[in-house]
Amino acid sequence: MVLGIGNPLCRDDGIGIRLIDELRSRGVPEGVEVIDGGTSPDLLSLINANLDVLIIIDALRGKGKPGTVYRLEIRESNISDDSFSSLHGMGVLDGLKLMKKLGIQPAKVVIIGVEPEDTSHGLHLSEQIESRVPDILDSVEQEIRDAVLK
Repeated sequence: MVLGIGNPLCRDDGIGIRLIDELRSRGVPEGVEVIDGGTSPDLLSLINANLDVLIIIDALRGKGKPGTVYRLEIRESNISDDSFSSLHGMGVLDGLKLMKKLGIQPAKVVIIGVEPEDTSHGLHLSEQIESRVPDILDSVEQEIRDAVLK
């Protein structure tokens, strides 16, 4: 499953949703589900217990330059790491923690995070982030190919 998170009304915060739209238009391999999770996804209601791989796309603040792409593989040992923070407060990491406690966390969880430049109100990504969309999309598609081939 590929889950895009974000608010498309707040410029670069909408990167996850934008990439989900791009993936849908390009197509994904059979068996791969692509979901628009909005701004506060309820992971427990979106994810079935048999999911092997979850790829999450979101805007993340990691103190890098705008457009920096972060790849985080979530494991029990690093799930509480606070060096990155979602722009959605409670949500993804808390949902993953709860899934882990319930024994339904996917075997592999990868977060593709993009350092935003501008999260003010607006309908379009900043030029910096817009220019990175093709490269970020390639990264996500590679994660999908790796997941499908395993």
